Amino acid sequence: MSALWVYVENLRENKEGDLVTLAADEGRHVVSRRLRVGDALVLFDGQGAAAVGQLEALGKKAVVVRTSPWTETLRPGAGFILATAIPKGDRLSTMLQMLSQLGVERWQPLILDDSAVRKLDPKAPRLRRILIESCKVARRPWTLAIEKPSGLEEVVSVAPGRIFYGDSKGKSTGIDAQASLLVIGPEAGLTREEKERLVGAGAQACNLGAHNLRIETAAIAGATAHHLARLNRSGSRE
Repeated sequence: MSALWVYVENLRENKEGDLVTLAADEGRHVVSRRLRVGDALVLFDGQGAAAVGQLEALGKKAVVVRTSPWTETLRPGAGFILATAIPKGDRLSTMLQMLSQLGVERWQPLILDDSAVRKLDPKAPRLRRILIESCKVARRPWTLAIEKPSGLEEVVSVAPGRIFYGDSKGKSTGIDAQASLLVIGPEAGLTREEKERLVGAGAQACNLGAHNLRIETAAIAGATAHHLARLNRSGSRE
């Protein structure tokens, strides 16, 4: 069984053999898993640092872990940006968790003509908690980067390479490994003006499903298509 991942905000301040008392919510998480003293954990800070830890004390008031030296995993390059309209309520949480599991590095919230949600604070505590919990499930040392909500024109103007956008009338061949930006509109779809703006920037329409998709469904479908394209590309080079 894989070791449990536990968030430690100040992990980099610790050396080999240091004793770390976990934050209350993290401690409760460990206790709920019925682990024992001596069991191994993986400690991470969401910013690339991770270390193997060993349970030294396990109680309702405090959970203490002895750490090994932490190692750092560099954040992957921002070669692919997923830009979507902002889902409502708990649908946003679902989308962010799944994107983290799929290895997406950057999510760009979009404010579009028909956006139902037009405000989002990328630094909100609720989002931070979602991203940390997603790292635990995915076992990734970096949290998903969330950019400041922006308009379509601003996002497209700084895209470094090939651009795609979801459209039921687009090609069914999907997204290739060279994609740098994938744009997903709201359930109502992108407006004619928005599509013209994208086409003018050289964007290509792609069909992500047989039917109309919710934002989070289209986002997961697009992220999966891009991931598979990269895997196929890597495999063809071996």
